[in-house]
Amino acid sequence: MNDKHDKQNVLLVDDEEDFRIATQKALTKRGFRVGVAAGGEEAIKSISQNPPDIVLLDLKMPGLNGIETLQKIREIEKSLPVIILTGHGSIHDAIAGINLEIVDFIQKPVDIELLVVRMRRFFVEGKADTLRERAISELMVLPDLYPRLYIDEPISTAMEKVKSAFFPHESGVIQSPKIRSALVYSRDESFLGLVRFQDLLKLVLPDFLEDSPYSSFFTGMFLAQCKTISQKSVKELLGKLVYVNFEAPLMEAVHQMAKHNLVTLPVMKEGKLVGVLRERDIILEIAKNFATFDVQQLSEW
Repeated sequence: MNDKHDKQNVLLVDDEEDFRIATQKALTKRGFRVGVAAGGEEAIKSISQNPPDIVLLDLKMPGLNGIETLQKIREIEKSLPVIILTGHGSIHDAIAGINLEIVDFIQKPVDIELLVVRMRRFFVEGKADTLRERAISELMVLPDLYPRLYIDEPISTAMEKVKSAFFPHESGVIQSPKIRSALVYSRDESFLGLVRFQDLLKLVLPDFLEDSPYSSFFTGMFLAQCKTISQKSVKELLGKLVYVNFEAPLMEAVHQMAKHNLVTLPVMKEGKLVGVLRERDIILEIAKNFATFDVQQLSEW
C-alpha cells in the first residue's frame, strides 16, 4: 500500500465517454491518479499489466457487463478493491457484487464527494472491508434482558414482574426504555412466545368496543376493565408464535417483522429461544449501511 500522501492509482471503467472525462477530471483534482477503460475487456487488460489500487466499475456496459468483468477481475486479482457504479442497479446485481466481494455499491449519478470519502476510507485504513451482511446472531440480544412470565400466571402477577423490570427502584422512572416485551414459558420451561405491550392494550379494550360500529366512552370504563381482566391468565395475551431461525438470512427476519407489525422477534435454534431481534437494531443497521465514513478521520489526509 502506498504512503497516504502519495497519489493512489484508480482505474475508472465506464462505457460513457462524457462520464469518464468528467469523473477523471474531478478525481484528479482531488489528488488521485486516474486511468480509464471504456469497457470490460480493456479493463481486464489494464489490470493484468498494471493493477491499480482501486477499481471504479460501471455495471451496465456493452460486451462484458460489470458483473462479468468483476468475475474476470477476481480470477486475476482476488483482493483488488472494487466499487460498483450503477444507474440501473437491481437487487440481483447487488447480491452478485457482494458475493464477488466488492467494497461498495454506489448509485449514479455519482456524488463525487461521497465517492472520494468511500475511496479514502480504504486508503486511510489501509485495507478494504468487503460488503458483508451481518448475521441475525450479531444483531439479536440475549433473552435474559426481558421479564419472564408463565402461561398460567394471572395477568396481575405478570404485571408485577413487568413493573419490577421497569421500576426496580420504585423511582417512577422507567429503567429499561428499550424493553417493550416479556417472554412467556410453560411450566416445563418451553418457550411459547412474546407478550408485547400492545397485546396488553388490546386486552384492556372491552369486547363491545370492537364488536359495535358505534363506540361510546365514559369515565370509569378503563378502571373497570383493568379490574375485570386482572385475574385472567397470561394465556389470554398470547397469540400465534412468530419467530425466525438463528441461521436464517436477515431479510427473512425483516419480512416477518414487517408482515406481522412486530417490534421484537424471537430467534430460535433447535427449538429453543436463543435471542430476541429488535426493531431498533434493524433500524440502526439500515442507518449504518447508509452512513458514510466519518470525515473527521480524514483530517490528516
